[in-house]
Amino acid sequence: LLGSIKAQDSGIGAGLYSGGLTVKYWMDNTTAVSGYLSSGYLAADYLIHMPDKFKIAETPTPVYYGGGIELGNHEDSDSDNLEKVTKLDLGIRGVIGMSYYLSNYPMDIFFEDTPTIYVLGGKDMELFDFTIGIRYFF
Repeated sequence: LLGSIKAQDSGIGAGLYSGGLTVKYWMDNTTAVSGYLSSGYLAADYLIHMPDKFKIAETPTPVYYGGGIELGNHEDSDSDNLEKVTKLDLGIRGVIGMSYYLSNYPMDIFFEDTPTIYVLGGKDMELFDFTIGIRYFF
């Protein structure tokens, strides 16, 4: 049982989230980098995990936080001729989340919020951008 639980806090995980594809690479047992790819954006985050904060049925359920960047695009109207134009978005993200490690499989289910302040593009800020996903760890 412990061998399969430990698999989620090391190595590389890949899976799906509510917006597309996700990967996670553990740098050590409390820090990781994660990436997200969808049709509208690409994001990368540095995460710090607190593995002993919660347990559900004796399974580690770490809370994590961190920050990163988001690069994307969106369509907007050109103010001069009212045609649709594609604009580049660049944002600075905060991350707060929680993972649930499946005890019999090297997988996790995660929930997170990524409030983002855009420094480039037509968007201002997103305070609530909730995501749910699942990853399999190799």
